[in-house]
Parts: sequence; structure tokens; C-alpha cells
Amino acid sequence: MKKKIVSVFAIVVVLAVVCAMPVVAQSKAPAEVTGEVVYIPFPVTITLDGKTDDWAGIPIQAVDRGPKKSPHSKQNRVFNFAVAADDANLYVYMHSVDAKIVTGKHGKDFWNEDSMEFYFNLSGDLAAAAYKPGIFQININPGNIGKNNAELMVIGTNSETVKVTGSVFATEDGWAFEAAVPLGSFKPEHGKTVGFQAQANGTTTKDRDSKLIWSKADKADASYNKPNVFGKAVFFKVGSTDVPKAQ
Repeated sequence: MKKKIVSVFAIVVVLAVVCAMPVVAQSKAPAEVTGEVVYIPFPVTITLDGKTDDWAGIPIQAVDRGPKKSPHSKQNRVFNFAVAADDANLYVYMHSVDAKIVTGKHGKDFWNEDSMEFYFNLSGDLAAAAYKPGIFQININPGNIGKNNAELMVIGTNSETVKVTGSVFATEDGWAFEAAVPLGSFKPEHGKTVGFQAQANGTTTKDRDSKLIWSKADKADASYNKPNVFGKAVFFKVGSTDVPKAQ
């Protein structure tokens, strides 16, 4: 009888532990090939409200490499990003671990202080050595913090060719944003490959003293004028069982 009571108690304890564990959402896309290929799950619609629950199940990539590491252990040593799409928009989430946000010290040269950037090449020419229509760089700075589902102040090569809306918000350990870029006539297809890059700039005092870059092909912060050093992003239809290779 005592053994039965102990067994029942053990089962109850196990069930209690299992029930207390967080529920992990099923992944909506394959894991990245580090620094080379990231998958864009679609159709996924993100509400630009500064909340991250919409991103559940979408792989979030962590980047702690680049040509210049921050001299401060709690400022700009790592950033995270995720990408998604529906028929109308590309969505990008980025988060920087930054204990002291520095912004507004260089006019519109936001690249010279805390800021995060994403790049897309939707032109169909992934070998393009120079920017042309369909290729753009979007730099978003923390001066936008507080904007919610609104047009954001951005800079970057060809950034004037796209309208970027989003939410920018402070976090417990830094700051983050979720942004949307209209796809226009571009239509996502399972396996279609585009160029993609992500980068974080940071400063601990005034001028930029850290640069973290996702694409392994960009070893010298050249993406702002050389789109052929972007990595690749592959559209992945949610629920598909095959994993398409980057073209």
C-alpha cells in the first residue's frame, strides 16, 4: 500500500513539473545556416504593436560577430533578429542588448551610434555589385522609441524608395523594433531566394565603436554599397515538409 502511495505521489509530482514547463511553439521555418541562409516563413502576419507574441515559432537568430566588438560587456555585444512575410509585407524583428542607449549625437548619421539595420535584395540579381531598384538598406535608430504602428524615421541606401512602418520600444536589456516593408509587386513563393543582411551599430560613448554583422560574406562593413556581400533568405511556406536550398 505504501509503495502505491509513493508511486501515485511521484506521478503527481511529474505531472506538476510538466504542466509548469513553458509551451514552446512549433517552428514555422527551418533553422538558419549561420551567417549564410535564413528562412522567411509565410504567410505570417505580424501586428506592429511592440509585442513579440506574433513571433512565436519563428526562429530568432543571435549575432555576436563582426569586424568590431564593443569594449563594454553589456553594450552592443549581441543582437537578435527574425524575419517573416505575408502577401503584402516583409516583417523584420530586431533586438539589441544595450545597457546604455546612445542616440541623437550625429544628426542623421545614425550609423555612427546605436542603430540596427536590415537589407534586402528583391531585384532578382543576387550577384549585383551595386545598388539598383529592388535593393535597399534600412537603418532604424532608437530615437524612434515610442512610435507604435507608425511610419519610422530611417536612413540607408535606397531607403527613400520604400515606406517603413513599425513599432520601436525599450526592453529590460536594451531596445527593439518590429518593422514592415511593403512587397509591392514582389510575391513570395516557396523556395524563392532573395538577398538579405542584418547589422547592429553601437557606441559606448559618442562615435561608433562596435559593428556586428550577420552575413559571413561581409567582413568589412561593405553592405551599404556592395549588395553582393549580403547573405541569402529563402521563403518557406508554413507547413511545408521539404527544406528548399538557397539558389
